[in-house]
This record gives sequence, C-alpha cells and structure tokens, in this order.
Amino acid sequence: MAEIKWPAKRRVIGTRVPRLDGPDKATGRARYSQDINRPGMLHAVILRSPYAHCRIKSLDLSEAEKAPGVRAIVTVGQLNYTGGRKEGKPGWAFPVNKTDVGRELFYHGDEILAIAADTEEHARDALRLVKIEYEQLPFIVKESTALQKRNAPSTVPGKDASNVIPGGNRTQGDPDAAKKAAEVLVTGTYGVPVITHCCLETHGLVAEWENPKSLVIWCTTQAVPGTAGQLQGFLAGHGITASVRCITHYMGGGFGSKFGPDIQGQLAAVLAWLAKAPVKLFLDRDEEHLAAGNRPSATATVTIAGNRDGTITLFEATSHGTPGIGRSAGVNIGILPYVYEVANVRISTEIVRLNHGAARAMRAPAHPQNCFITESAVDDFANAAGLDPMEVRLKNLPPNDPNAIKTQPTSFLALRQTIYATEIGIAAELSQWKKKWHPPGKGPTKGPWKHGIGMALHTWGGAGRADNDVFVTIHSDGSVLVQCSTQDLGTGERTVLAIVVAEVLGLEPKELTVIIGESQIGRSTGSGGSTTTPGTAPAALVAAINARDELFRKIAPKLGTQPESLAIEAGKITDKASGKSYTWRQACARLGMESVRGQGNWQPGLSNLGVGGVQVAEVWVDTETGVVRLERIVAVQDCGMVVNKLGCESQVAGGVIMGINLAMFEEMIVDEQTGRMVNPDFEFYKLGGILDMPEIIVHMHDMPERGVIGIGEPPTISTAAAIGNAICNALGVRVPRTPFSPDRVLAALQSKT
Repeated sequence: MAEIKWPAKRRVIGTRVPRLDGPDKATGRARYSQDINRPGMLHAVILRSPYAHCRIKSLDLSEAEKAPGVRAIVTVGQLNYTGGRKEGKPGWAFPVNKTDVGRELFYHGDEILAIAADTEEHARDALRLVKIEYEQLPFIVKESTALQKRNAPSTVPGKDASNVIPGGNRTQGDPDAAKKAAEVLVTGTYGVPVITHCCLETHGLVAEWENPKSLVIWCTTQAVPGTAGQLQGFLAGHGITASVRCITHYMGGGFGSKFGPDIQGQLAAVLAWLAKAPVKLFLDRDEEHLAAGNRPSATATVTIAGNRDGTITLFEATSHGTPGIGRSAGVNIGILPYVYEVANVRISTEIVRLNHGAARAMRAPAHPQNCFITESAVDDFANAAGLDPMEVRLKNLPPNDPNAIKTQPTSFLALRQTIYATEIGIAAELSQWKKKWHPPGKGPTKGPWKHGIGMALHTWGGAGRADNDVFVTIHSDGSVLVQCSTQDLGTGERTVLAIVVAEVLGLEPKELTVIIGESQIGRSTGSGGSTTTPGTAPAALVAAINARDELFRKIAPKLGTQPESLAIEAGKITDKASGKSYTWRQACARLGMESVRGQGNWQPGLSNLGVGGVQVAEVWVDTETGVVRLERIVAVQDCGMVVNKLGCESQVAGGVIMGINLAMFEEMIVDEQTGRMVNPDFEFYKLGGILDMPEIIVHMHDMPERGVIGIGEPPTISTAAAIGNAICNALGVRVPRTPFSPDRVLAALQSKT
C-alpha cells in the first residue's frame, strides 16, 4: 500500500464543527451509564471503613442476609481470596471468617463488602444490620507527621519499614561548583496539595449476565475494551470463563481515574452472578472523593542559581509528595527541571505514603505539580536578578535537538525552541505583556487592589497509539456508518471521526452515523496521555480511504470506467476520463444489494509526539481581604494538525478551567485526629463557578506538517503556575502553595512585613 498522508487541501478538517452529539446531550436523549435501567435490576451499595486504619476482628452477615429485599452479599475479602483456585471454587464460595476476619483496612472509605437488594433503600438498610467489630490501628494522614516520624513503623500496605520511602535521586554536572560561581541565587519552597478528580458522573456500572458465559456491562470508563478485558481476567481468576462486553456510549468525565472496572465493577459482576439479576452500582459523591483516586501532592524546596543576564546554571530540588496508600508521588525526578535544560542539576525526592485513598492518573499526571514548582522558582530567579521573566524564559529555552532535526524534523525535539519562542511571542502580544508587565509589587493599583501578570510554559506528549481499529461502511442508499470501540472522554470523538471520514468521502460530518463505545466493535486503546484523537483519527483516515477505494472498485465497471478514473469532491463522484459526474447517492446506488466496508488502524507518520504551550494570567489582588480576582488567561497551545478547531479550542478552555480550580479552590482536607476526609462533597470541597472564571483567550498554534497530536491534557498544566506568578507580580511576595485562598494571600503579605 502506498504511504497514506493527510490531504494537502482540507475541506472539513481544521474547520469549526459543532459536536454531532451536542443536541442529544443538551436535550437529555444521550444515555449515560447511570441512565441505564434493566428489567428486574437490583441496586447495590458498599460498606466502607469508618477508620483510617483498622483490622476486622469479627464479621456477621446473618441479620443483613435476612433483611427485606436483600438478594446477594459479597465481601472484598472473598473477591481477593485466592485459595479457592486450588479447590476449584470462586472466592465468594468461602465464609467470611476465612476470607475477611483479620483483614486490614488502610483508609477511611476502604471497601469491606457490597449488598444488592431490590431497592437502594433496602440495600442501605441492610448495611446497618451488618455486625462488624474493628480493631483500630495507628495511622498517619499528614505528610509533615510522616516526615517527622520517618522511623515509625509503616501504617500502609506493603513491606516497607516506614511510610516514607525513597523516590529517587539524580545529579548531573557539578552543582556545588555552579552554586559557588553563581551571581544570582534564590531558594524557595513551593507546593500543591492532594486534589480529587470530581467527575460529574461518578464511578460505577450496570452488570447483567446474559447467560453463564456472557456478561454485559454499561460502565463509565475511559478504556472500553480494556475494562472488558480486565473484568474478564478477574472472573477467569475465579474459575469463571466468560466473555465480557462493555458499552459506554456516553460518559461524564474521567480525567485519568476510569481505566478499569475497579473494585465496584468486580462487586457488581459477582453480585449479579449470585443474584441471577442485573445489578446497578454507582458511587455517591463522598465515595468518589474517598476512594476513586486523586492527584498526588508535591512540595519542593528549590534553589536556582545563575548569571545576572538571566542564564540559569543550577537547578536543585528536594521534594516529597503523597500518593495516599499508593506508591507513585506527584514529583517525578525525571521531569524536573521541567521544560528547561540546565547544565547542573541535583534532585532528590521522597514518597510519603499516608492513610487515605490511593492516587491515580489525573489529567497530565505529575505535570501540573512539576510545572508549578519549576515555573514559580524561575520567576523568583528572574525577580531576584531584576529581569523580565519572559526574557529569562526566552534565554533558557531548550535548544532544537540536532539529532532529531536530522531524523525526525517535525518532532517536538527538533522544533521545541522554535515552538516555545513563537508561542511566547504570540502570548506576549495577546496579553500585551510588554505594556502590562512591571516589577513585582510595582504595578497599577485601584484602592487596595493590585495588578499582576504572570507567565508559565508547559509540555506534554500526545502521540497516537497502535491497536485502534476504525470501520467505515458505505451502503447502497448512500448512508455511511463509522464504527470504533473507543470512548468519548471529552474529545468529541464522534465528531472527530465524522470529520476525517467526511473529508475523504466528500460529505458533511452530519451526514454520517458514528457508533462508538462498544467493546465488541474492535480494538481501541484507553484515553490516556492525550492519545485518543491521534490514535483514532489516523485509523479513520485509513478506513475511509479503504472504503472509498473499495467503492470505486465495485461501481467502476457499472459506470463504464476504471476505478483509478474516479474521484470524489463535495458530494459528487466524477469520472475523470469521461467528465461524467454523479451525486453520491447515484453512485452508491450502483452497489445494488451490496455494501462496502473499509477497515483502518493507526499508522505512523499521521500523528506526532510532543507539544508545548504558554499561558499568561492577569490578576487583581485585594491586599485587605486577600481575594484574588482573575482578569484574563491567555492560552497558546501547540497542537499539530487541528481536526476540529472548535473542539480544540473547547479542550483548551476546559483545561484552563481545571487549572484555575487547582490554583484557586481545590484541596483534599483530612483531619489528623480522626483520619477522615472532612470535605468529601461539593459544599466544602470547592470548585469555581461560572462567575469565578475570567476571560479565556485561546490561540491554537496549528502546525499541520506535524500530523495529529492530542491536546486534552496539556492546557491544564501551566495555569496554576501562571496565576501564582501573576499574584507574586502583584504583591511582590510569593504565595507558595495552592489553593490561593484569601488566608494564604494574607499570610504571605504578613510575612513580607
């Protein structure tokens, strides 16, 4: 097959196309997993640990089993019990005194068991009848406490001796010599707390056994075939050989937290197996905060040294972060010093494991934390040197990689300095940086309000992945069906696929029918790493070309011509040899009773890896109350070839809004005395409303020669850093930790005096 490339002349690709499923979502016709109700369906709820760390001393289910409406009960210990494999029985065939008594629970919200009943009320009533006795155990829920007690015995799962474990060290160059030779040296401590994903649709599913060999689930997931495969593997581990079909036509957000069925998926599948009835199990909002994952914290003490001209010669950081009971913290030593290449680097990090829910991937994992740490320190270095932070960034941009220029001339490594310099220039123009920037604390005032402006850079990957199949079927009535098992996490995937196929077939996107979110369609990868569109759009291009070529082969003899003489343009098929033209439907009618189908999967050369972005924030800060008012965010985003400009701009705006929430509002608060999260809700876990949002100016740095690159994650990375730098520019003092709440602003001002 000849090499496939994106069309040089693009009629639909790159235009602004409203989402095809927008009307369905706006009118309520779109059916999310939570909207699914099956005949005879049961409702399940989960009993969770009330303590941060405890052991089950005794468990009696007899009263709960006899409660009205109860159809099945299964414990987490039974799910995890592996002894049954030797005896040829699933774990839930064994009594709880064998599988659960003595089991440790490691955080407030840790799962114990689930009950399925005729109604949710019956299930909750039955939970109250579970007789369970706990032995409370020591716990640690604050990083500072764990660091102070680093020699105390571990309170988290695993074999580590302590809650504090090494996260890695890295040294390059000669940091000590660079520090001694420095003309400017600045040290600061910066950090972001643990935050949660806050998906509008909570985690959960409906599970129904069609027969003993076939399970179908309607699940809110960002990995449709992957979730089906994981659940199938879990069942196989208990001796149940069954196919699992996953359906996710619509989902209400995931942000990295929904890559599998999770424990609730396993519970629902087993409850449905035991009760011989469909089971619906979705988390409540408090459960979502407690147990569905979070973004790990990150704190770092950073020293930057360099010359008075703004050249950075040293980056040194001592950092730590908590993944809860997990093992992967938010500070990745491989990322620091983030977008910059510095000759002398010394970095060390510790992972502080605490008794709260485990961290998961969250929109651009580790990047917002590392960006905030690095870009705050870079601004403080610029301020100490008496320089414009924009000029310092321009001076320290990483060079275009000479090897990449030779081997991969359109790669990010080959172009990064050029991309950043261009984007900084665009952002400076859109934000009027040269007019509005001023030395810290020396800007315009309006009574107690002080003006500030700040900048930050970010980077991300976003390349496509193999194992994405798209199918395009052309029917004799001219209708076109596009199918892919992928999910729409927020990319507008139906519209993306329709745009690409419509481009090839000379149609309008709205003329196509697109079906996604069904695992049996074929292969697709999870929506992670901003890889969905760069994975499926190339596959759609290949599938559409194959379908078009097959159509030409079928109808050419009936049109009295050769397939290579046929061409498509704007809804017509033309015979270049004779000059005859046919409408799309007239040509497709020549198929008679047949249809043609083209299959495509991802191919290299149609997508690329790596993007850069620049954001500028403008703020006003009230020095009397500590209130920060966001005036404007300018977001310039490298994006390769834009498929749907409207969708891209929406993605960037949404990412900025998420970054604003990280900067201004979000924080998981855990009480040190009880070990319980005190704000597992949307009353005290704060999120910004529409009136809290500033003007957001989005500029897509379109580089079509680079192919399709995902941008779902990068726009959220640098927002908090830009806002923090703007606040520092306004006040002349750093607010070192998010969220930038009034009390923290006032504390920073007080430290200045």
